[in-house]
Amino acid sequence: KLFAGKIDVIFFDCTTLYFESFEEDEFRRNGYSKDLKFNQPQVVLALMVTKEGLPIGYKAFSGDTYEGHTLIPALRELKEKYNLDKVIYVADAGMFNKDNLTELETQQDQEFQYIVGARLKSMPKKLKEDILTPANYKEISSGHKVARFNHNGRELIVSHSAERARKDQHEREKAIEKLKKKLAKNKRPKEYLSNHGYKKYLKVQGESSISLNEEKIKADSRWDGLHGVVTNAKDLTDQEVLNQYNNLWQVEEAFRVTKHDLKVRPVYHFKPQRVKAHLAISFTAYALVKHLEYRVKLQYRKLSPERIRQHLISVQTSILFDTKKRIRYALPSRMSQEARKIYQVQVIERRITPYIIKKL
Repeated sequence: KLFAGKIDVIFFDCTTLYFESFEEDEFRRNGYSKDLKFNQPQVVLALMVTKEGLPIGYKAFSGDTYEGHTLIPALRELKEKYNLDKVIYVADAGMFNKDNLTELETQQDQEFQYIVGARLKSMPKKLKEDILTPANYKEISSGHKVARFNHNGRELIVSHSAERARKDQHEREKAIEKLKKKLAKNKRPKEYLSNHGYKKYLKVQGESSISLNEEKIKADSRWDGLHGVVTNAKDLTDQEVLNQYNNLWQVEEAFRVTKHDLKVRPVYHFKPQRVKAHLAISFTAYALVKHLEYRVKLQYRKLSPERIRQHLISVQTSILFDTKKRIRYALPSRMSQEARKIYQVQVIERRITPYIIKKL
């Protein structure tokens, strides 16, 4: 209502916020921590933003909640608050589970369309063979190819990027080089029994033999450059679907701003109502920051929240008091061009010459 904005795409993601404590309660629970604070209680925060990165809403869950179980409760609450038109929901592969997609598709009172990241290597064997067949792809631009498949009645769109393929290959080769150096120092098989990370490229035989699994490396290289999304959006082209999914960085940037620029973590409160109040204040601060950033971008140019803060910090006014005349004088500091533009965008007047504040 305030900004006459139309919500047609909503980006959804989750993060975790840890506490400087080691005691759990019904809300602060240990769980999978994206901050790697597995021994400290946390809460799970789901955030929804528009394609411009403007916040729509959030919902907090207990720290042991699986992120795939946050999507439907958050969207239900969103529907109660806003009169939404036809909306496409975009989320990463963590939200791609059968229950979530079925729930989205069976809503009677509102049509839900979604674009969700897919885990390609977890697909059925026949479908994986089709995904890895180059002949199934068509070129949409230089270095980019795309293919569309049917997966349980849903559309699976897989893209191949030559640039992403080079990146995947480089990261794998770098990891294998580290493995080789580690093997040169220590060849005890028990040190490499886990299949975590790039240890999957090792082949352990018995208690004395360990080597690189060249077949595994070759098989993995076939997936270089591939990325997939699942969607039920019928009116979008392959390129439009991929472009919408690529905009998911907006919500990832939102978490970066709230965690680092606004310092929402760590949380020092303990009572659930105080924790929720802390999150509400943080969300409000983020909403103000993003709307300011958005207005500045539309009417001037793109400036990050931190750049805006730095320009505004330098705007000061010194006050001189004449004890004989009992007059206060204001001496405004010089303003940078960016600070002046920010004030203009917000329709805030600021004098640039000294003036009398108040006569006593």
